Amino acid sequence: MTRNPDDIMAEHLLTGGKMLSEACPKCGAPYFEIHGVKQCVVCAEAAKEEKAASPEKAAEPKAEEVRVIMPAYAKEELLPATPIGEEIDSLIHEFIQRARSEPDASRCLTYMECIRTAAEAKTMLVRHR
Repeated sequence: MTRNPDDIMAEHLLTGGKMLSEACPKCGAPYFEIHGVKQCVVCAEAAKEEKAASPEKAAEPKAEEVRVIMPAYAKEELLPATPIGEEIDSLIHEFIQRARSEPDASRCLTYMECIRTAAEAKTMLVRHR
């Protein structure tokens, strides 16, 4: 690793990261909570450096290559419009936009989980009408 772990942790503290009391079992550095995600910033930085040093590794799939499978009961044309349903649609759209532009895979996963939860909520709303 080219950067000092103390410098990495200081950078995350200055940008709003929260240092936690738990330590990473791999490197011994304290975990940080950044945007609601618990992670070891030292190991994450090392992984970034390693990935940058070895471009021959297979790249992660692009957004265009990700397939979404939707059950028939959740298709748009079967869901009646309701004010709550429209709000959920708006949230889903916002999370999709954020996920598209998010370079951090863990944050992208969080957005995808939010999308799934919102879609499930909308489906439950329709089923219980």
